[in-house]
Amino acid sequence: MAQRFKVDLGGLVELLSKNLYSGPQVYLREVLQNGVDAITARTDLDPDAPARVRLEPWVDGAGITITDTGIGLTATQAEEFLATIGRTSKRDEVLGEGRAEYLGQFGIGLLACFLIADAVEVTSRSATPGEAPVRWVGLADGTFEVQTLADAEVEIGTTISLKARADATHWVAEETVVTLASDYGDMLPLEVSVRVNAGGQRVWRRISRTRLPWAVAVEKSAEGTEHGSTAPNAHETAMALTNYAEASLGFTPLATISLNVPATGTTGVAYVLPQAVSPGSGRHRVYVKQMLVSGREDTLLPDWAFFVRAVLNSESLTPTASREQLREDEVLLLTREAIGEQLKSWITVTLTEPSPVQARLLETHHLALRAVALASDDMLDVVAQALPFETTQGFTTLAEVAREGGAVRFTPTTEGYRRIAPVARAQGLWVVNGGYVYDADILAKLAHRPGWEVTEMTAGELTQTLEVVGIDREFEVMAALERAKALLAEQDCDVQLRSFAPADVPAVLLRDAEAERRRAISQENEDAGNVWGGLLGSFTDPSDSKPSRTLMLNDTNDSVRRLLAQPHHTSFEAGMNTLYLSALMLAGEGLGSRETGLLSDSLSQLLAAALRTEN
Repeated sequence: MAQRFKVDLGGLVELLSKNLYSGPQVYLREVLQNGVDAITARTDLDPDAPARVRLEPWVDGAGITITDTGIGLTATQAEEFLATIGRTSKRDEVLGEGRAEYLGQFGIGLLACFLIADAVEVTSRSATPGEAPVRWVGLADGTFEVQTLADAEVEIGTTISLKARADATHWVAEETVVTLASDYGDMLPLEVSVRVNAGGQRVWRRISRTRLPWAVAVEKSAEGTEHGSTAPNAHETAMALTNYAEASLGFTPLATISLNVPATGTTGVAYVLPQAVSPGSGRHRVYVKQMLVSGREDTLLPDWAFFVRAVLNSESLTPTASREQLREDEVLLLTREAIGEQLKSWITVTLTEPSPVQARLLETHHLALRAVALASDDMLDVVAQALPFETTQGFTTLAEVAREGGAVRFTPTTEGYRRIAPVARAQGLWVVNGGYVYDADILAKLAHRPGWEVTEMTAGELTQTLEVVGIDREFEVMAALERAKALLAEQDCDVQLRSFAPADVPAVLLRDAEAERRRAISQENEDAGNVWGGLLGSFTDPSDSKPSRTLMLNDTNDSVRRLLAQPHHTSFEAGMNTLYLSALMLAGEGLGSRETGLLSDSLSQLLAAALRTEN
């Protein structure tokens, strides 16, 4: 014979509190949702019926009473819906199957009350004529009682009374209730009030706005337009939305962006943050049917939109079972894509037209603009035209680099840029520093766009721009160069002489990435011995032993010329090592223990020689 499962209510409540809900505070959201749904059902039957939810913390601080003017419950409905976990009165035939106007499920919502109380008392009177009021009392041990009341003065609606456990009284304290009600119910299109102490008296304090702030902003701005004009005043709208951000979000936005996705009934506003934030920090305030789902939602906007904080309400998005996040479904994907397009449209217009907002956007949110450029080919073109990048000729746009240099040359690392920047700048070369976050990826993507020529600046290419010294001069310093090469061979560094500006740069260090790769494999080959040596050796050509670094000495530098003139001087070795190490540091590379010791020895030799000369 088939039998029903038995449910341990205490165990189920513990499961919900630890795995479904973020904490006991959600009890208030659940009862608010139930009240709003009941009012929606009654309003469908009687549009003139009162629409009100009142929250009354007890004077002694021990509990709370929540009253709504909704459709109420009959005795049969109370026994069926309140005692069956997961069952909802919104599936009742009278109310219609799966009505989209409703937010939650009464059974699960009422269960959340056990997160703070061991007993839940529900008094309700149905809007159905002739039905007597009913009282339902459920206990945390899984038992319940239902009784019909004779009190004809009980008004239509439902009252829930909760006496908090000793360890949960702070969740029903007046200040906490006001905070939670303001958080969850400030956008609800009906009256939500909390009874509070004011001047020694108990008064009702209204929490809900009843109208979405962005809708109110448009209405207020329309009032300020000229007679006969229907277009809202953009400045007035922005001011009204800014006032909301300052009061509710705690910051003054750089700009406001209106959002509207008619296909999913989603409206709202995106606030451009006044300060830079890191990727992945997008936290948005999202409502479903004007009830707060999450104040830290991170899935509704594109990942690159971390430069804004959005406040949105949707009629179609679906919360998860906990109703604290959004379900990732086709409706959410459609909404996210539409919002992304609207944000990109705003960025495009803002970057195209010079303004104070454009200047602040470029300065503050350049990282987010780089992120959106990677996400969209169209935005890549916009960013390339407007966003400054670091170059050897100053901060300028990639479009300007292409116009001045004919091609966009870049280094993929900041270290590589610092190594060649002084020489490239003096030679009039336009080289972009691609070492910052997203920059190398943007340049690589731009290389595939029509009309763009983008190439990586190599050491060999820079070498070709340096002036080769004459035959006579090369013959004159041949002995010095040979000794210099012998000294730096241990550092895997070649030495060459060139003439280049600026003259105050004695030497630059160029790296050959391919040669460095071969050097690393060779070193691993030596360390591996006979075990893997043969395999690793197959990746290198033994005949190609080209050094991975080249020290370019500047023949226009006085110190270099004096040093090369005396290759047999006792300070030649120390001087050459010092030039190499200074070029290494100029390239942005740190000194290891070996280089640090070499620098110390070289400086000691130079100092000793200088002191002997003075004596």
